[in-house]
Amino acid sequence: MDCKTATLVYQSENHLEKIREIFPEAWAFLEEVSWAYVQNKSDKFDAAVKELVGKTPFKFRMVHRDDRDQLTKDLSDLLGDITSRLLLEKYFSKLVGQSVFFSTICCNSHLTSDHELTLEEVLPLQRAAVKLQ
Repeated sequence: MDCKTATLVYQSENHLEKIREIFPEAWAFLEEVSWAYVQNKSDKFDAAVKELVGKTPFKFRMVHRDDRDQLTKDLSDLLGDITSRLLLEKYFSKLVGQSVFFSTICCNSHLTSDHELTLEEVLPLQRAAVKLQ
């Protein structure tokens, strides 16, 4: 997140409301993927990644959006800033009644998981994602 945007977000009284105001498309996307994750909704890209990776001891869902450059940038800004990422994970975990952790992966993919992933867990997912693109 750039300095101007961070100043707007963190000097406001309600950080989440300011994030929602500045990044409405990213907010809607995170809400959509949070619900899809807890409801185990199928996704073609996610299924292909899981087929390449095989069974994992953790739950995850990965989606790829190649037609939304601004959304990709906004998600990168929000999830690349540790404070906004933690605020969003806390909010959406409470909303859906289950812990959700967000990450960006490869070019335009988004990863939702049940815990903060380690390098050993995420590297096979990354390799599968780039193989599919």
